[in-house]
Parts: sequence; structure tokens; C-alpha cells
Amino acid sequence: MSSAWQQATTTWTLYSEALAGLGDHLNEAQWQALMAELRGCRGKIAVTGVGTSGIAARKIAHMLACVERPAIYLNATDAAHGDLGFLGADDLVIMISRGGNSDELTRLLPGVAAKNVPLISVTENGGSAIARAARLVISTGVKREADPLNMLATTSIMLVIAIFDAACACLMSESGYSKETLLSVHPGGDVGLTLRQTP
Repeated sequence: MSSAWQQATTTWTLYSEALAGLGDHLNEAQWQALMAELRGCRGKIAVTGVGTSGIAARKIAHMLACVERPAIYLNATDAAHGDLGFLGADDLVIMISRGGNSDELTRLLPGVAAKNVPLISVTENGGSAIARAARLVISTGVKREADPLNMLATTSIMLVIAIFDAACACLMSESGYSKETLLSVHPGGDVGLTLRQTP
């Protein structure tokens, strides 16, 4: 077995074990609190992060929109240059940052607080700035990143996405989400074609 192939299979095992461990790391009370925030938001859900966390934020916002939650990806740099103006007290902000102290996010905290917008922080650092400012803190409990330096957001981002994919699945089940619902918001691509052809 080549060393590269062995490293690849070790990475996938790491991912699967980390995903399986979410059920032990998170508890039902935390899960219900997260679901209550997503379910109860009467305005917009703005999801933000920087770097790899920003890419995950974009994916999470997209999934929430797919299940008919009014979500949008908020570019943290643009937010600091005026885009915070679209937020109101009925909205919800989700910030994603493993370390929780990224300058691009922490400089948004006073504006979010001034507008009385509730904040969910997804971070591994419970003492970080975004954690201290949040109404709810969610962590993945990541023990090891997949890269050889144990520094890049690899395993941790897979876990963040898995948490919110599960939340979206729960929202679909709760709302009676149907094929017709999905077709109305996703008419394009293979998904739309398959739904139109399915009796």
C-alpha cells in the first residue's frame, strides 16, 4: 500500500469517526436550542465566516434557503463596509470561526449588538470574542484536523457542515416539505429535471 493511499484512507476514517462522535459531543438540549433559533427566526438568517469558514457559511446559507428559510451569506469584509445595514432585530446572525477571534468577525460584533440581532457562534473556543457575544455557542468537538500539521480547517469544517445539514433535514421534516416545495425553489439542474419527471 502506497503511503499516499494510506494517508487518504486514514483521512476518511478520521472524518467518519469524527462525524459519528457528534452525537456524543452535542446533547439534545443544545440541538433543541439550535433548532429553536433557526425555526423561530422571523427575519433573515445571515451566515458569515472568513477563509474556509466563509466557504462553509456560504454552503450553510444556501441549504437554509433551499429549505425555505430566508438565509443569505454575509461577506464579513463587505459587512464592515456597510452591509450590516440590512440587519434588523428580527434577524439572526450565525458566525463560524474555529478560533473565534478573527478580526473580520470581531469588528462586526458591536454593530450586531447595537441592532439587537441575536448571534449564534460556531467555534471551538468557548472563551473567544464571538462566543462571549453569542446567545448560543455550538462546537464540533473536533479532536484532529486531517492535514499533517493539524492546522487547516478540514475535519472541523466537515463537522460544521454536517451539523447544519442535519438541522436543515429536521426543518424539512417539521414543515412537511414536499417534492413540490423543493421543485418550487430548485427548478434547475438534475434535481429539477428529476422532480418534474417523478410522478
